[in-house]
Amino acid sequence: MKKNLMFISVVLFIIGLFSGTYQTPAGAVELRISHMAPAGSIYDKQITAWAKKVEEDSKGKLTFRIFPGGTLIGPFVTYDGIEKGVADIGASYRYARAGAELTGMASMFLAGLPDSKTGSHIITEAWKKFPDFAKEWQSVKVLWTHASGPAVVATTKPVRVMADLKGLSLRSPVPEASDALRELGGTPVSMTSADMVIGIQKGTVHGGLVFKEAIESFKLPVKFVTEFGMYSSSNWFMIMNWDSWKKIPPDLQKIIDASLEWGRSESIKAFDAADASAVAYAKGQGVEFIKLAPAEEAAWFAKVDANNRKHAATLDAKGYPATKALEFINSIRK
Repeated sequence: MKKNLMFISVVLFIIGLFSGTYQTPAGAVELRISHMAPAGSIYDKQITAWAKKVEEDSKGKLTFRIFPGGTLIGPFVTYDGIEKGVADIGASYRYARAGAELTGMASMFLAGLPDSKTGSHIITEAWKKFPDFAKEWQSVKVLWTHASGPAVVATTKPVRVMADLKGLSLRSPVPEASDALRELGGTPVSMTSADMVIGIQKGTVHGGLVFKEAIESFKLPVKFVTEFGMYSSSNWFMIMNWDSWKKIPPDLQKIIDASLEWGRSESIKAFDAADASAVAYAKGQGVEFIKLAPAEEAAWFAKVDANNRKHAATLDAKGYPATKALEFINSIRK
């Protein structure tokens, strides 16, 4: 009899492990969170803090298991994994443009902005103005989205004016940013972040368009950072599977909803804190941070903006309000 009871308990545990949500022995609803940041990183700590807040606000009726570093769902497929219920909640970057073309393009519209806080404020206003953004996220419950800090120009040679980009091969992960880099005089190269590190060491590339945080996390062997944001990723997210959401009692749903503004704010702070940490690290390594002169910065922005308008027109032709969104974002920027 004891063996049978033990067998049933094991089976129920395994079922609970792989189902979207399940009732723990204490009666609490446990939710699984998958995210891409390494364990112990600033972003991992922020997600853990949010989970702890919800647990405390719900008096233990909601609990969480957190899987950092893409160990449960890979970073590139987190959105799809949450949509399909592989985990209940996921945090990552929406890599695929399919189904999120306007969201992806908006990253370029945030060129020239200084930090996650500014970009996130602007993209929030754009979501309010254009429902087309929210339509691209209907297959999941959005807990929050926000922008990253700027993708700056990190190099082995100083770039103080546009002409300095001529002859430099730079890793660029975003197609529209690659086009903008060509317009500025540089040569974009498609490669992974890890390959970029090797390429810089071997001298086959001269750096790349990178978030400041990457300078520290990848220990980039660069000597200069030109602080012009070629883009700021507008599609970092914290999302939830709809079926998992619907299984939660209404009173607990309200507790989660009440925590979202706090969670988003803390997430934005985490991104800016990671960038600040990277700047301190880089300066400690002797990296020089270059601020463009106002006229030079305006010239860079004019080139990038003209490129953005060209790409926005292609989305306009598909029925998106891309040019209107660009103009709206530019008006807020001013």
